[in-house]
Amino acid sequence: MPKAVVGAHMGFPFWNAIFEYDDFSIVYESGINSVPIFDAHIEIYTNNKIVRVNYDTPYIKALPVTMTIRENIGGSEGKDAVFQERQIRKTYEDPYTLEMCNWYDCIVHGKIIKTTALDAREDLDLFKMLMQAASKRQG
Repeated sequence: MPKAVVGAHMGFPFWNAIFEYDDFSIVYESGINSVPIFDAHIEIYTNNKIVRVNYDTPYIKALPVTMTIRENIGGSEGKDAVFQERQIRKTYEDPYTLEMCNWYDCIVHGKIIKTTALDAREDLDLFKMLMQAASKRQG
């Protein structure tokens, strides 16, 4: 859970929020427009590496999640710096299929369920934080 929602805008057609954690912040945005692409991703930045997890459209079966890693594997700057980009595809199964297989294992084989009622409660707390931050902004 974040310590706070620093700011939020819940307007149409896009929502934006900044979540504050102990040592970093997260920028979240979501929305729908008339540009016919599906762009869902998580991107993490560090000093020498950028990791991007891309979720392809959920409307076409068997599109996997891909991870793109861009990094400086050489020195700090100048001629020693070496840029490397890799793409990782762990599986060719789509997230929905993987989730259904996991759910099956939980029900049939007694595997521990990953998401609990406490997680759902924290989601509701987070939604409340978002709404309060957005209402402060709108005055």
